[in-house]
Amino acid sequence: MIGRIESKQPKTRSILLLLTAILILSWANASAGPPPDFRLQDLDGNWFTLSEHLGDDVVYVTFWATWCVPCRREMPHLEKLQQEFADKGLTIIGVNTDPPGTTSKIKPFVNRYKLTYTQVLDPTNNVLDKYNPTRELPYAVLIDRSGNVHEIFPGYRKGDEILLREKVEALLAADGGANTGDTE
Repeated sequence: MIGRIESKQPKTRSILLLLTAILILSWANASAGPPPDFRLQDLDGNWFTLSEHLGDDVVYVTFWATWCVPCRREMPHLEKLQQEFADKGLTIIGVNTDPPGTTSKIKPFVNRYKLTYTQVLDPTNNVLDKYNPTRELPYAVLIDRSGNVHEIFPGYRKGDEILLREKVEALLAADGGANTGDTE
């Protein structure tokens, strides 16, 4: 009897991983719909609701943690994109997933990396679980000006910033240059 239970656990784990992968792939490929909405507090305790920022700008939501090395490698590239394209209609939102009790470390971390894009806190990972049940970090969702998911970016490897820049530029240009900040 014990042998049967032990042999079923790997099968159950494999089935759960397969179902999770199918769910992620089906959601990733169904890029015609809006992302799950969320309401989280920023670093100053103000409430931030994703849906209030959809529909005008191109939005990049990235999930990260202070302990995540690939997240730290990606951050300077995201900050550069924010600086370059904010006035053209790009909004970047960092969703920190560090556990409760570590919140006091997040603001100094953000300041050390000189991040100016919006940061919100998801200490219970409830929002992360809606987007990415495997909890891979970083994990990001690129949302077009219509408020629909355009692409998902699991993980970060050197060179991914080039692909992201191309995708952002294409989405910003897709509507003929609206929200470019030009007043002429």
